[in-house]
Amino acid sequence: MLKISVTKYGEVSPFVVDKIFATISECYKAIGEPVTECVDVHMIEKAVGEIFFATHDALQGKPIITVYVDKFLEMPELVGLAGVRRQAAHSVLHGSPEYYLIRFPQDLIRVMRQHNLPQGYANTFLYGTAMAVKEYEVTKLLYKKDFVGDQLAYARYILDLSREDILAWKLVLRNRWERILHLVSIIRDISCAVPLAQDEQFGHEVRNRIERRLAHITPAYRSSIQEIIYRKFPLLGANTLENIDLLTKFAVEDLID
Repeated sequence: MLKISVTKYGEVSPFVVDKIFATISECYKAIGEPVTECVDVHMIEKAVGEIFFATHDALQGKPIITVYVDKFLEMPELVGLAGVRRQAAHSVLHGSPEYYLIRFPQDLIRVMRQHNLPQGYANTFLYGTAMAVKEYEVTKLLYKKDFVGDQLAYARYILDLSREDILAWKLVLRNRWERILHLVSIIRDISCAVPLAQDEQFGHEVRNRIERRLAHITPAYRSSIQEIIYRKFPLLGANTLENIDLLTKFAVEDLID
């Protein structure tokens, strides 16, 4: 039987602990449990720096879900709970170190050598494409298991274009390689919404929101991202590591080559 081990850091109210624990438990009942015997849930009173309100990793050999409570409470409730469910889904789909210690795809090795790219640059590129695949897979699973309304709310939140997004694009226009990494980060952000874009009821809205998220980008690059989102993502299969290789290949071809 799966054990969910909760550790609090700082002052975290029992009400918040119970709500997060119940959300994770409910999600496991709907989508299945991780293959490990235990999932660690860390609830941290206050985040330090620019950190997303909920994260997952498995680098220690088991799933660890971390919720930064101050940031979680700043979210609209539906979005916050959707984000917690997403981390539970990550623990089911990506709950072992192999999904975080990823070997370099051959296409990325090729362009590293061709353009003399530093290791740190390639690491960031691969991190972006790997995260895009995993976020896409999480939405597909939750959508299939009827977590629809909350995931739509989450996608709307992530797709919201901010002034910071527009400024960041203006800044990276000065440097081709910074620009490409920024485009990968945009694909990563949009990936959580891609499985929702085909829904008969609200798919049109999701596609419109994606287009608004891309509206400030140079037309040629916008077209490249649209190609990846609408034509390449549907080619991904059931194997996460193969999907990471494939999406990295697509990103290299469409953004670098």
